Amino acid sequence: MIRIFKLVIQAVFIGYLIIFSVSNVETVTFKPLMNIAAYNIPLFLLVIITLFIGIVIGALAVWGESLSLKSRIKKLNKEIKTDQQEIERLQKLTISNEPVKQENNTEGEINKTETPAENAQNDIKDALR
Repeated sequence: MIRIFKLVIQAVFIGYLIIFSVSNVETVTFKPLMNIAAYNIPLFLLVIITLFIGIVIGALAVWGESLSLKSRIKKLNKEIKTDQQEIERLQKLTISNEPVKQENNTEGEINKTETPAENAQNDIKDALR
């Protein structure tokens, strides 16, 4: 369906281009370099050339933007890959339920064993002091 629609649009455009070309055969003077050079060409040819130049400039602009977007996509994909590797590494880490013995006791208490949760709570308390 889309292919047929494209063909119809192209046929209408080509038909209009032919009608435009036949009805605008008068010659005009084209001076691209401010009276340095002057060309006598048919009006329809001048319009078609101008249209073609505009299409080329637009295509180059879109192409340049797509290159920058592709570069950004590659950068983000690399970042995603490193983040996924970091996630996998962190998922492999396990918290052991074995008590942790404190070797250096600064408060003069007797050495005791603490669970990782108690250890974390003590670290938070120390940080808040």
